[in-house]
Amino acid sequence: MVVETDASPFKLARVSRIMDRTLSYVAALLLAMMAGIVFSNVICRYFLNASLYWYEEVSRFLLLWIVFLGAVIAYIRGDHLGIDVLLIILPPRAKKAVIVLADFMVMVALLILFQGGWAMAADSLASGWVASSVPIPYGYIYMVAPVSAGLMLIHGVIKTIGDIQGAQATKQ
Repeated sequence: MVVETDASPFKLARVSRIMDRTLSYVAALLLAMMAGIVFSNVICRYFLNASLYWYEEVSRFLLLWIVFLGAVIAYIRGDHLGIDVLLIILPPRAKKAVIVLADFMVMVALLILFQGGWAMAADSLASGWVASSVPIPYGYIYMVAPVSAGLMLIHGVIKTIGDIQGAQATKQ
């Protein structure tokens, strides 16, 4: 579910929709690349009796990026699992307060993920550690953590603004 807000000066709902659409296309492209690589290896192995030595590692890297970007897409659409038992029994004003509190807790967790992912990627790039079958530095692969956490933080801010506006509308 894409958050619908009208915060000035930006149309935050539009930013959310653009993020969702762009990430969906990127994830689809990465999935097509991964399928193409695996299919090419199958063709090479069965018809040419030769395997692509790099296909497994590259397809694993692509899958890692697909999963993390898919998590961002699920967050934008509101498709992550949640426990709503407490929200069901709370009155509307308390429900809004709990939702805003949960938004802030999620953003704290995302900040921790961003910081840890950034440190891991930077350490890996500084060490010069490169994948064994292709000359791809692992730092670029590990960059998926801060990238996805940063994208989720952007949407978290959009969602929190929308939830705060909804809570203020409930008070009035």
